[in-house]
Amino acid sequence: MQRGDKVLRIGEFSCLAKTTVKTLRYYDEIGLLKPVFVDDNGYWYYQIDQLNELLKIVELRKLDIPLLDIKEVLKNNSNLQKVLEKQRMNLEKELNKKITQISLIEKYISKAKKGEFMEKYEAKEIVVPSKSVYYKHGVIDSMQDLFNFVLSAEKECGRLNPTLKCKNYCYVTYTAKEYKEKDVELEYVEEVESIGVENETIKFRQDPEIMALSIIHRGKYENLQEAYAYAVNYVKENSYSISGPIREVYIHGCWDEENEGNYVTEIQIPFVKWLIIFEGDSTVCFLFCVRWAWR
Repeated sequence: MQRGDKVLRIGEFSCLAKTTVKTLRYYDEIGLLKPVFVDDNGYWYYQIDQLNELLKIVELRKLDIPLLDIKEVLKNNSNLQKVLEKQRMNLEKELNKKITQISLIEKYISKAKKGEFMEKYEAKEIVVPSKSVYYKHGVIDSMQDLFNFVLSAEKECGRLNPTLKCKNYCYVTYTAKEYKEKDVELEYVEEVESIGVENETIKFRQDPEIMALSIIHRGKYENLQEAYAYAVNYVKENSYSISGPIREVYIHGCWDEENEGNYVTEIQIPFVKWLIIFEGDSTVCFLFCVRWAWR
């Protein structure tokens, strides 16, 4: 093939499109936009009408649309609307994230002016009575899906037990051994007036009475880590030993509050506490578990 009026060398082509030669070579490598001809001297040539394809790539990249999605658009222009709508959703999620970050910055600026940073919490020792509960294990894609999981559990239990009344106590425990942002493993638990009918996913049990540390968190769920950080430090500094799964008890949330700032969540940490009692100068000590000493 000879170079003609409708063919441009790679340098000329890059100048017209304001795209570097390095980028053009990369687009060739991934199969996004290939030259029409490479001569015996290794010169790359593009047809003039390929400028439209390259300009489309350039414009879509300005929107941070992934190259794989752009490749689908070049294959079939009917994919353009779908790709654009998908990217709009991604950008809206990113925008919401930025808005949340700005809100947190404002919050911390306000606290910094007062010489503070973290929320102030208080831990209290409480006794949680024995309760009849139903529970459901599951895996959710992310924490944003928690409320839908809870609703599905409530509806499923209601179908099995249409006359069974729930009480005003529910919590979640996380069953994985490490924190996960996706594929979150959890158990949802809700108090009921009596043991009911089970199926493969809805089960019943009698939760025993426990002693727990109670920490109240007010505000958005994404700030719960502050309460957890306080709780862990409190446990360590006051000789407590965690004796069971930590419960996130939901008191007020999206079901009764429009403003996330008004959400109320209680962290309950089952515990035992050991007292070390020395007799005189003796090196022998006696360990008493406060859990039983209180009874």
